Amino acid sequence: MPPKRDPVQDRIKAFNLKCDHSDPQTVQQLVRQQLGDPHCLMVARAAQVSSQRCFYDLEQDLLKAYQRFLKNPVKKDPNCIAKGAIARALVDLDCKDYTFFISGLHYRQKEPVWGGSVDTAVDVRVSCAMGLSQTSYPRALIELVTAIHDPEEQVRIGAARAMISTPPQAAEAVLRAKALEKDPSINVTAEVLTALLHVAPEDALDFVSCFLENETDAELIEAISFSLGESRLDGALDVLRSCWNKQPLKRKQEEVFLKGAVFHRSEKAFSWLLDVVAEEDRASAVFIINELVIYRTNEKLKAQLQKKVLQRADDELTAHFHKVWD
Repeated sequence: MPPKRDPVQDRIKAFNLKCDHSDPQTVQQLVRQQLGDPHCLMVARAAQVSSQRCFYDLEQDLLKAYQRFLKNPVKKDPNCIAKGAIARALVDLDCKDYTFFISGLHYRQKEPVWGGSVDTAVDVRVSCAMGLSQTSYPRALIELVTAIHDPEEQVRIGAARAMISTPPQAAEAVLRAKALEKDPSINVTAEVLTALLHVAPEDALDFVSCFLENETDAELIEAISFSLGESRLDGALDVLRSCWNKQPLKRKQEEVFLKGAVFHRSEKAFSWLLDVVAEEDRASAVFIINELVIYRTNEKLKAQLQKKVLQRADDELTAHFHKVWD
């Protein structure tokens, strides 16, 4: 017996097909129509298309659709499927309705699970944090202070990222205070310090450097190092290099600073890593050879790395290079 067809999924497929074969004006009308659909999955797909097609004229339709799903939300919009997609679309469409984002920033939706309940509005709050930061609302940072102390880790991370778009000096003060507070989540602290380098790349450099150098939690040091590398800021690379140079005898834990530089993927970062291969201990050279292999299609980097390896006149290291890179 064939499986029973899902009528909602069939409607979504038909909607997608029409969008793929219609002109922009027709697609916009189709999206507007589907935003009025009672089913959360259909509305979520319509919201995605409105964002992908940059239908700025549909802002009010999206806001109205969101309001509908606030009534009996657990039944009509489980897991905030529609509301989450709408909030993301409004951020992408550069919505300036700060009242909407403030409301969403405080929205909770508790849904029953085995042994208790779970808040399914986390993604809504994360999107609204970013959306609020991109408005001209003068008290946006004040609202984000609440979000950076949200019970959910992802919301706190989202609030830290959103603060990058708020007035720098005030954001720097909030982020410094949050860093010193020592959030129970390692990922949040790493994100806070990364955001701090964005809002005050020069003034916060010493703070972040000292914070990292004085930290004893290996997992937190690793998370911060990786976040610093992924930020791709020149100042972040300087912090990683400073921490590496502070320890004359390199241990396994110092490798996280090199890994951060690998994530930085700038010419400056590659230059430093190549110098380490050429001049420093063998274990560090092996580590870098292994980690840089993610850029094996970069012929220029490969040639530079091979040159540094050959300069060491270490047959074993040279053989390892060819085994990993060739």
